[in-house]
Amino acid sequence: MRASGQVTIITPTTGKPSLDVLIESIARQALGEAAFHLLLWDDVRYADARAPESYNSKTRMSLVLPPGLGRNGRAPGSALRAVALMATTSPWAVFADDDVRWEENHLASLFTALAGLQWATTLRTIWSPEGIRLGVDRFESVGDDPGRRVPYEMCDNNCMIFRRELGTAAAVLYRETRDYNDDRLMYAFLKAKAGPRGRTDTATIHHTCPERLVEFFRTNCSEH
Repeated sequence: MRASGQVTIITPTTGKPSLDVLIESIARQALGEAAFHLLLWDDVRYADARAPESYNSKTRMSLVLPPGLGRNGRAPGSALRAVALMATTSPWAVFADDDVRWEENHLASLFTALAGLQWATTLRTIWSPEGIRLGVDRFESVGDDPGRRVPYEMCDNNCMIFRRELGTAAAVLYRETRDYNDDRLMYAFLKAKAGPRGRTDTATIHHTCPERLVEFFRTNCSEH
């Protein structure tokens, strides 16, 4: 892998159409030239998905992994993320699932929020599969912030940037979990090991939630 740049973007994918939307939003980044995009696949494919190798470019690479690796119990994509964390060579890493798209200032805002720190987080706007805006997530993207609207602490995978070395150390958490909780494990790890957290305090991600979570997000999201 001839990765270059300051940050590796990690995307487990089945090749759904929204992957192309994500890639287009990455191309519009103010700091897009600093990024290398790593796509992780196993044998599960969205209907009519493009071949993984068709996505390869100077700044993007597909890794196709053994059948079934993308699901470990109830942890879809976690083992794929573990492989990516070990393969990353850039100083920084971020996750971008294939159901998100970024504002043009997403990467720039995260790097500004770092300000000498080892990790930072941003907020996300949640959308239904039908394209209805459900609001801004200020409960599962805010960690231990006092204003969070849930009793637990968590930052969604898509909302974090962190040093590569921290991702390497945390890869085992992604590889071994069998629950739908890898982002909670990563947040707890970074809170314990990475020092103070930077914050963009703005929503720079658009995330389309699955139908089963629409009412959950509709209930908990904030208007702004």
